[in-house]
Amino acid sequence: MQVKKGLFLLLALAFVSCQLSLESPTLLRAFNQPASSDEVIRFSQRAASSSDVLSIETFGKSESGIPLVAIKASAPVHNNENPLRVLIFAQQHGNEQSGKEAALLLLSDLAKGKHHHWLENMELWIVPQLNPDGSDVNQRRNAGGIDLNRDHIVQLAPETRALHALFRREMHHVTIDIHEYQPFRESWEEFGAYKTFDVQLGVPTNPNVSTEIRSFALDQALPVVEEHLNSKGFSFNHYIVGPVPTQGRTRHSTVDFDDGRQSFAILGTIAFIYEGINGRDGFVENLERRTYGQYEALLAMLEFLHSNSKKATMISENARQQLIHQQPGDKVAIRLEHFPDGNPLLLPLSSARTGADTLVVVQNYHPLVKPTLEVIRPQAYLVPRNDSLLKDFLLLHNIKVTESFEIIDNPVTAYHIDEIKMSEDEELPNRFPEITPKQAERQNLTENYVYVTVSQLHSNFLVSLFEPQSMLGLAQRPGFEYLLEEGTIFPVLRVESRE
Repeated sequence: MQVKKGLFLLLALAFVSCQLSLESPTLLRAFNQPASSDEVIRFSQRAASSSDVLSIETFGKSESGIPLVAIKASAPVHNNENPLRVLIFAQQHGNEQSGKEAALLLLSDLAKGKHHHWLENMELWIVPQLNPDGSDVNQRRNAGGIDLNRDHIVQLAPETRALHALFRREMHHVTIDIHEYQPFRESWEEFGAYKTFDVQLGVPTNPNVSTEIRSFALDQALPVVEEHLNSKGFSFNHYIVGPVPTQGRTRHSTVDFDDGRQSFAILGTIAFIYEGINGRDGFVENLERRTYGQYEALLAMLEFLHSNSKKATMISENARQQLIHQQPGDKVAIRLEHFPDGNPLLLPLSSARTGADTLVVVQNYHPLVKPTLEVIRPQAYLVPRNDSLLKDFLLLHNIKVTESFEIIDNPVTAYHIDEIKMSEDEELPNRFPEITPKQAERQNLTENYVYVTVSQLHSNFLVSLFEPQSMLGLAQRPGFEYLLEEGTIFPVLRVESRE
């Protein structure tokens, strides 16, 4: 009898020990300290080894050489041949801790057998920490001084290159990029109130992104997350940016696709950004509530996607097919701006002095994105063969290039850069050249250029980047400023469609 009792006790202790090993390290220490990069890796390995639905891989390394891990959650045998593929990645910014912690809670759940009904029609990829170097010292940028969430086009950082390589390999239909915002700034304190939403959710804002993607994200997914968070006692808002209402306009997030949301959306992905509230210290204050707010927002989104998996898959794949088969002749927006819609914004805030809820009417509210300059989509672009930076850029993004080609009847346009002026759009300065289109010399085109068709996944991406007047153009990006020079021909030529 004593032997049986002892055996039972040993088994019970082993079970408790196993369960504790599947709790996130931050939860086990009552959220007094966020998980280190080493703890993230060890916990991810432990979780993956404990479950037949989880597997782990190292998909890259940080600037300092720390492994970047991704955990895949999928059914051992998939009944669905084409599951909805969802990529969740957190902590591009090292001083935004709660997204990583929420990802670890989600991973803990999956390791303990929770939420496995999602895997009937979904495949989840979880990257709990993209910037381990920044996280370990609680700084925004990576060890190379790069803001990862401004590096999704040129991809100077190994972390962003690795993330996009993973995406290109798996072609996820949905991406969720998890951040935090800092509401406790001096200007807001002087104003007398703070934005203190537990979670804000942003959707694609660039009109070159599929209308169906933008509508599905804004009109269907966003309200579900809001309702769930409110039911759990968390506050929610459609993500807004801007200074205090007395100092400038309030708008929704950037139209640029240099971030972790729109860089995927422009390729036919249903992409979201989560912005949870940060602490006053930008570190551990209120970390438990911050983490659970992000965690509940993830649960709500994943449950919604599970219930709408076929629709979400179809929307993403249709958008990608439209890009791949895109024909010349339609318009692409290359300069954009947020505009008012005639209605004020009723903005719930918290008093900086008492913490009481207050409501502010924001008159200077600009929710509408409209093009201020559009171009006709060409048939293709011609990129100089001898420009190694441009050719490496095309290779980096896996853009389809034709080395051997013949142009017979199509006009070829070259842009002369007459003058370069400075412009400010979306609160950011950029160069805005005055140009004169000319017929390009047709001799030696095949010897001097490679042919880049716009009938490919990167169709809108290419037009936005290769037009000299684009506010989002490659010439505006680090290392490519040389493309715009007064008195010269813009290096990239346009192959027009036949009249």
